[in-house]
Parts: sequence; C-alpha cells; structure tokens
Amino acid sequence: MDEKIFPRNLTARAAMSVVGNPVSSRLESGVGVCYPGLEFDHRNLDRRFFPGLVFTFVSQDEADFPSDQLRGAELVSTDLCDPELPEVSDVSGSLHVQLAKDLREALTGEVGDLLNEGSFFLESLKQGKTRISMRGQEGTPLDGTVVWRLVRSLRPEPLEIVLKWRKKNKESSRPRSKQIVRLKGWRRSFVDPDTGVIKDVFRAGELTQSMCSPWQHDFRDCGCHYWASNHPDIVLLENPPGEELLPDKNPANPELANTPVDWLRSDRSQFASVAASGVRSKNRPYQMDFYEINERWQDFSFVLEGREISRPYTRADDLSKNPFNSPQTLAERLFKLAELEHVLILEYLYAYFSIKRPDEIDSGKYPALRDDAVFAAHELLIVAVSEMRHLRWVNQLLWEMWHAGIIPQLGPSLGVAGWVPTADKKLRKRELRILDPETLQSFIAVEQPSGTLDGQYARVIATFRLKKGEYPMADQWAQMAERIIADGVQHFSRFREIKSVLDDYIDPNAPVGTSPPYLRNLELADPASARAKQALGLYRELIKDLKAGYENGDLEDAKYVVNARKAMTDLKDLGEKLGLEEYGIPLFDGLPEPKE
Repeated sequence: MDEKIFPRNLTARAAMSVVGNPVSSRLESGVGVCYPGLEFDHRNLDRRFFPGLVFTFVSQDEADFPSDQLRGAELVSTDLCDPELPEVSDVSGSLHVQLAKDLREALTGEVGDLLNEGSFFLESLKQGKTRISMRGQEGTPLDGTVVWRLVRSLRPEPLEIVLKWRKKNKESSRPRSKQIVRLKGWRRSFVDPDTGVIKDVFRAGELTQSMCSPWQHDFRDCGCHYWASNHPDIVLLENPPGEELLPDKNPANPELANTPVDWLRSDRSQFASVAASGVRSKNRPYQMDFYEINERWQDFSFVLEGREISRPYTRADDLSKNPFNSPQTLAERLFKLAELEHVLILEYLYAYFSIKRPDEIDSGKYPALRDDAVFAAHELLIVAVSEMRHLRWVNQLLWEMWHAGIIPQLGPSLGVAGWVPTADKKLRKRELRILDPETLQSFIAVEQPSGTLDGQYARVIATFRLKKGEYPMADQWAQMAERIIADGVQHFSRFREIKSVLDDYIDPNAPVGTSPPYLRNLELADPASARAKQALGLYRELIKDLKAGYENGDLEDAKYVVNARKAMTDLKDLGEKLGLEEYGIPLFDGLPEPKE
C-alpha cells in the first residue's frame, strides 16, 4: 500500500503543539482497547449511536437484577438538545435532512412521551434489508456486551430501530398506550468528517464516566470493577472510642473487627453503618451519587491497613527491631518455626475432622446449624492448607540460604514441635483435640497478630531488612516472611469468625463433658487398628516425599511434592471415614514425648 495516510484532525495538522491540546489528547494516540479503554471507555461513544437517544449497555450478573430480561441496551433518556436534531426547520447541514426532521418531530410528540413512561430496551436493528434481533434463539435478551458489539458494527448509514417496554420491578406499570416503538434515523458518526474532532453531543466527562478516574468525580459505577488504592471498595469501620483493642490495634470484638462496610455509603455515622452486601445493586441505593460526592468528598475516610481512620494514627507495637545476630542463628530459628507450622497443621486437621458434616446434623432445633458447620469446616481447612504453604516457604528460606552459601545445610525441617505458644506468651503441650470452645480459643491465641509466632517472623523480616549486606536475596526473602505474617493475620480473623458463628450453639448450662451440637465426639483411634495404620502409613509416606522434595529445592525433585499432595488427599478422605465412626487419626503416634 503506497498511498500516504494524512491526519484529518486539526491539532494533528498543526506545525506545533496547540496550547491546551497535548499529543496524548489526539485520538490516534489512544490505546484502542475497548473494555473499557485507557483514555476513554469506547462503549460511551455507542451510548449515543442513534441521534436523540441515550442508551446504557446492561451486562451484569443475574444476582444484580430480578431476571435476565433486564439485559441488553436500555434506553436511559431522550435528548432533544442533540445538535444533529436542531429545532430550526433548516437542517440542510445534516447528511440526513428528512430523517432528522421526522425523528425530532417523533421525539417531541407522543412517541417521546411514551419513551419516558417506562423502561424501554433495544429490540432490533435494521440497515438495508438486514434485521438483527437483540434476542437469542431461545428468546431471552442478549447480554449487553453482545448488543454493544452489534451496535458498534453498524455502518454510518440510515438505520431503523425497534424499542420494546420491559417490566423492571414490581412497581413498574405498563405504558398507557403501545409497548413497541419504531424509529427511523441513522447510525451516528462520532467525529466531524472534516476536522476529526469528537462531536459536540458528547459532554465533558461523558467518555470517562464509567472508568476508574478518581481525579474526576468518577468514584462510582466503574465498568471494569477495578480501583486503585486511593479508592477502596469495602473497608472495616474505625475503632469506636473506648473499644477494647488487641496489641495490633484491632478491636477485641470479632464482629467489629471483621465486618466490612461500603466506603461509598452515604450515612457516615459509626453506629448506623451495616455490613456491605455481596451484591453491588443492593449496596447502590445507600451510596453517594455523583453530585453528592462532589459536595461531600471531604467526608470520605482515609483507610490504613484496611480500616477507616479519622484520628491520629498509632502504629501497633513494633516487634521488628530485634534482628538475629547471624545467618546461622536465623536459620536455627527458622528450623524451629517450621516445626511449629507442622504441629499446627496436625492440630488444625484433627479439629477439622471433628466437625460434623451436613448429613449428620439434625437441623430441627438449629435451622442454620448445617450451613454454619459447613462454614466452620471450610474455614478451618483453608487455614490448615495455608499452614502447609508456610511449612514449604520456611524450608525454601533454609535451602535458598544454603544455596547462597551463607549457612550449612540444615533442612529440610519436617519435625513436629512439642510445645505451642499461648495468649500470655507461655507454652502449652501439643494436643490433638476436637474443636470445642477451649480448643478454638487456643488456635486464636497462637495466630494473634503481634503474638509469639507473628513476632518471630517479624524478627526474620527485620534481619533481612536491616542486614541486607549479609543476605544476597534479602528483599525476596523478606517478602516471603511478610507473606507468612499476612496469612497469619487472615488466620486470626478466620478463627474469630468461626468463633462468632459457633458461639450461638454453646449452652453454658449444659452438663460438663457435653459436646456442642456441631461436633463429633472423636476419640484417638488405636494406632494398631487397620484404618489408623493405613492413615499413619499415608502420613509417613507424605513426610518422606516432602523430605525428598525439600532436600535440595531443585525442580527435578518436584515430583515428590506432587506425590505428597496425592497422599494428603487420600489422608483427608480416610480421616473423613474415621470421623464418621467418631475416631480421629493419632497423628502424633511414634513421636517422642515433648521435653519440659
């Protein structure tokens, strides 16, 4: 292709940069992705594809709307100020003179009144002899994204559209007259054919109104559900004055500590705020609108560490200012921390097997117990799996420090600690227990932020950060330890959520020794019994494979980790079968008695 391409917009033809129009403002400089685009959202151009009408392309999860009947292109409003539908009779400047006259007459008359009576959606498009329905073969409306792509493919030529009323909610009333409207017009061109400038029908801010542009007022309705850190979606409420706090400055009350609220809520009072819904449309009526945001932007709270804050910020106790004095000392502590992660895995798994499954629960007395038991078991298993990752990460730190030549080979560390930290920073003996209130409280204690376990990892991070010269991969290793701490905070929150749910089923007047209704009365199975021997065999095979996989940290050894995962799945299945018989796997069998 030899023909030279000439730019048609005036700013591009200027010999110098035009004041107020940087290069980045030219259309040809835009990154042409279409959902939603970087400089502007291309869908906002097509909202005005038909002169005099403004649409929105509805493409949401069904949970946001009563039915899929509300998907497609919904008519938002008529626009009688559209420059392509002038009030004067002389429209000779239009490419479609007669169509413009007829269309304006229709929209200013009975048809326009009808379109303002209810919710009308685009039903079909017709150009030339081709008609495109906005419904699928089964008769249900097409998704808004599909409709948009069909609209975008239209030629800038005469166009006939059909609009049809749809019931939007229980209060929707049928239009007083017909429910179907036919209009003839044309598919709008978005730029002037001579200058290349975007047409005046698009108002300031309209092309970016669905984008993440927090420097404008577009804090709302982002089409791609992405926000930078300066616009949180869901946050935790600020701690009320006088509230009992934990060492990490979070509320001791688990409901206050873990209940998320909508950052955009209009009612900003502390005690009127309710938990945010998981469905966007349910939160929307209680959020500030565009104009209100412009008026009340100063009411939005700063958010630190996921929680709103209005008072001077006070950091939690800093446990990271006591680095280990040598790589060898650090490695020895990591070795012990891996053993602690291992014992927590085993305690959590045993407690997991003690929770009844739904088909074991009589929901007559407690209608919500089945769902709550499923929730507790699911959350506990997530924490146990997360601790398995920690065991792997600690061993990775050990082998990477060894490969770097700063310590001799210490790992892999796959032993089981004999003692576990408690809330008062003392130690308790390891123990396999059902998830009764006392056991759950001990799990909360060991995972408490700024506690013993958390504090040890804080020292690990401090060592890598403050003694970078001694550790060739200090930043990477510090990040790994930081991930363990971040997970630990999540574990603490999950355990407190479990406690908040299960507390409803604790009867303080129950006879001593009575288990809550969500628990199996597990007893340790005899290690010599057939199923216990099978389970212990799987566990020991698992540890053997992990040892081989963690020995050198080489990719060639990854097959052993895969084998260990398979053994873990089989062990879980066998633990479930034993649990149904009210027996638990004696996972500490064969381990030496913890030393005092």
